[in-house]
Amino acid sequence: MLHAIERIQTGGMPQWTRSSQLFLMALGCLFCLCPPAGVVASMCRVSGGVLGIPCSSVIGLGWQPLAVDEGGTQCWESCCLEPSCSAVWSLGGYCVLLKCARPNGCEISALPLTHINSLGILQLLDKSKSKKGRIPRQAWVADGGGPGHKSSNYDELGPEPFSTTPSSAVGGIAFSESANKAMNEPVNGSGEEAASSSWQNSTVPEDNMDHSSSNSSSGSPHSSTPAGTPPAVKELVVSAGNDVEVTLPRSEVELNAFVVPAPPQGTNYAFDWRLRTHPKDYSGEMEGKHSGTLKLSKLTVGLYEFEVIVDGDGAHGEGYVNVTVKPEPRVNKPPVAVVSPKYQEISLPTSSTVIDGSQSTDDDKIVAWHWEEVKGPLREEKVSADTAILKLTSLVPGNYTFSLTVTDSDGAQNSTQAMLSVNKAMDYRPVANAGPNQVITLPHNSITLYGNQSTDDHEPLAYEWSLSPESKGKVVEMQGVRTPILQLSAMQEGDYTFQLTVTDSSGQQDTAQVTVIVQPENNKPPVADAGPDKELTLPVDHTTLDGSKSSDDQKIVKYHWEKNEGPEGVKIENSDSPVATLTGLQVGTYTFKLTVTDERELQNSDTVTVIAREEFDQPPVAKVQSSAPVTLPVRTAMLDGSQSSDDKGVNSYLWKRDGSSPAAGDVLNNSDHQAVLFLGNLVAGKYSFTLTVIDSKGQSSSDTGTVEVHPDVWERDLVELVLEVAVSQVSHRQRDMLLRQVAVLLGVLDSDIIVREISAFNEHSTRLVFLVSGGPGRSPLSGHSVATGLRNKLRKQKTDFLVFKARRVDTVVCQLNCSSHGECDTFTRRCVCHPFWMENFIRTELGDGESNCEWSVLYVTIASFMIVVAIATIVWGLVCCCNRRKGKVRRKSRYKMLEGEDQDSIELHPPRAARLKPVPAPSSSALMHSDSDLDSDDGQAGVPWTDRERGHLLRPQNGSVRNGQGPHRTKMQREEFL
Repeated sequence: MLHAIERIQTGGMPQWTRSSQLFLMALGCLFCLCPPAGVVASMCRVSGGVLGIPCSSVIGLGWQPLAVDEGGTQCWESCCLEPSCSAVWSLGGYCVLLKCARPNGCEISALPLTHINSLGILQLLDKSKSKKGRIPRQAWVADGGGPGHKSSNYDELGPEPFSTTPSSAVGGIAFSESANKAMNEPVNGSGEEAASSSWQNSTVPEDNMDHSSSNSSSGSPHSSTPAGTPPAVKELVVSAGNDVEVTLPRSEVELNAFVVPAPPQGTNYAFDWRLRTHPKDYSGEMEGKHSGTLKLSKLTVGLYEFEVIVDGDGAHGEGYVNVTVKPEPRVNKPPVAVVSPKYQEISLPTSSTVIDGSQSTDDDKIVAWHWEEVKGPLREEKVSADTAILKLTSLVPGNYTFSLTVTDSDGAQNSTQAMLSVNKAMDYRPVANAGPNQVITLPHNSITLYGNQSTDDHEPLAYEWSLSPESKGKVVEMQGVRTPILQLSAMQEGDYTFQLTVTDSSGQQDTAQVTVIVQPENNKPPVADAGPDKELTLPVDHTTLDGSKSSDDQKIVKYHWEKNEGPEGVKIENSDSPVATLTGLQVGTYTFKLTVTDERELQNSDTVTVIAREEFDQPPVAKVQSSAPVTLPVRTAMLDGSQSSDDKGVNSYLWKRDGSSPAAGDVLNNSDHQAVLFLGNLVAGKYSFTLTVIDSKGQSSSDTGTVEVHPDVWERDLVELVLEVAVSQVSHRQRDMLLRQVAVLLGVLDSDIIVREISAFNEHSTRLVFLVSGGPGRSPLSGHSVATGLRNKLRKQKTDFLVFKARRVDTVVCQLNCSSHGECDTFTRRCVCHPFWMENFIRTELGDGESNCEWSVLYVTIASFMIVVAIATIVWGLVCCCNRRKGKVRRKSRYKMLEGEDQDSIELHPPRAARLKPVPAPSSSALMHSDSDLDSDDGQAGVPWTDRERGHLLRPQNGSVRNGQGPHRTKMQREEFL
């Protein structure tokens, strides 16, 4: 079958011209989307297709050929009827039936055209019954959507692609046009990528034309479409290109969307790029989200899946593409082999050791260790291992050299060596030890001697016991003479000397002697001891008698207890043993006798008295030992009630706080139900607790104890520093660093900072209370001055001078004097001013920040009123000045024409109101400038000018008097005024 397929690809086709090939491609595309009429849509349908893929590439993608058939209707029908057939590949008049050989589905890809004669069409068939609904996006992946290729779910739109509707034909034509475009593109550079990617990751969706079934009574195959039926949506073939892989530091990608067919002339498609999947904690920037080209930048490592949705006038399509961002390649550094120890020396009998190579390092990971014995004594097998730690056993004397080679994850290697010296074992002489000398007294005539304390550097030892020639006693029975333990018996009075000889594995020997003295018999009678007298209270009616302290120089062999005096009814259990038990005691006094007997039948007796009393329960007596007064900052104390007593023992304790005691303070470790009460977190005041003790009969007794807590002597000198850090995050090292920084700011020694308390101010802040010592024998520095100085220093320093940010610096006790016009609020740490006084907010906001009551409300009101009046006056003056400048009109100079020399008088200027009117233009250019705007051609006060006066002002124009050369005349009153 493969031979037949090769024949189809290579020589089984005639050589077509380019035009005929393009025509065949168009027909093949129509065939991809429109199955023959002989195949009903309910039998199978096209679920995808690829144009331009050779059969060899199809087989490489996991498709297995079933049969070779003729093209056309027969090929479709054969695949639809074959259960295992899920795709067909056709070229010319030939067709290959295919099945997917991979369990996870086979992918389809549009590969670059290798040869024009190898152009083939791969079509995927879906044999599920045609039904309206959505096509699962995952089905395209299983059917061959390519790696990362996914299509969207299509809504219910219309019949299957097999229906021969005009929209199907349009889709086929679009496919053919795209194929022609792919054929015309160059096969190298970007053109090849565009041609190959024009169908990569694209989908061939179903036809969306809506058809209604024939329901008319006439049985017409085509019924009219209702007026409300939505228009058919034309499906676009959208491709977003091949999947893209980039490697950091490159983080920019450009994605292009290709749409077939092209938009009608004068219209454009609407693009919408969407990010469907992305890595966790991703980042990046998108540019051109609503254009055909999407530019991505600042991408992080991971997989991104993009969907492009293309909409036009009655058209819709979707495409997908994956962008994979890989991490920046790492530059490998070779590993460093490290052995520990580098050299070691051992001596037999130690014949094993280890050499550690696990301390070898690498910039990534060491994946292999290899040990090899480079040099060593002659042995049957050399040492070789592939572990990080080399374990050596059964070593023989000599010098060894071992080589360690480590290999990292990139295959780089490094080696080093370790040396080992094994010395021969030193063999010392054994040391014999027969044990200490022994003394026995007849009739005891046996003893055991122990030689197992003998030692040698090499085991084992050989033992041999013998009677020394120096021994005075000769009669004895010996057992175990060749063992470490010698048993002697049948000894007689006298001195015996025994010799122990030990021999090691190399034949070295050592001897030791021990003496056993056998003394004659000297028996003394035993001494009976019945124990101390006893007294018990009913209902307890039993007790024990202990005679185990009785003694004898030899051995007591018999004990016997009996009653001498007392009421009847008592029973003695175990009367022939050292410890006897008495039961059934009644009220009264009993006397019991103990008789002991030794081995020589010598006896001795002793008596013991047992008194049984009637039950009488005394109530308990509560007694509390008050605690000594404590002074803050000590916040713990204790009350001791262990001196409380009862004739049968106290059963329970209960401490209860008096109602007048301060509410602050905690009971530690649930000690309010114990004999000793422990208190913590105390405040200044007097605490009173009542102890109630109860015995087993429920009788109780009470006593009261007090704890007096005095206030801190230096309370006004304590400074509170609130830090912006949780108290659980402050380590002891950070505390010391903080105190050192505070000491630097205050100019004192570290030892002068005395910490009184470190506690939580709130869940995010820490409260540090301290004072500054003034030196040996001196009082601490003033808390107010210390807080003010530290606050000013922190304000001048950088905010990060301290190891933690300071939120507040103040004294523990509010010490603001409020300018002697108010009181300090201990809660807010601010001044509450007296009536008619207020805070100087300028000092508070711009000065030292200390709350005060410096300003009088009356003075501030008067000053404010004066400031407002002054400002209003200044504003009013400025407004008046501006209005006056605007109201003053600049007077223009007037000019007058001289009509002739015989003119009798000079025409007067018009009144001021008339002068404001426009002046007509002069009729001649011969003008005369007036001396002033206020000058007039008339006389003063309406009196006409005389001829002489006019003569002074008006000279003949052609006279001999030049400008500025006229005779001096006295200024008139109006001239002087002006």
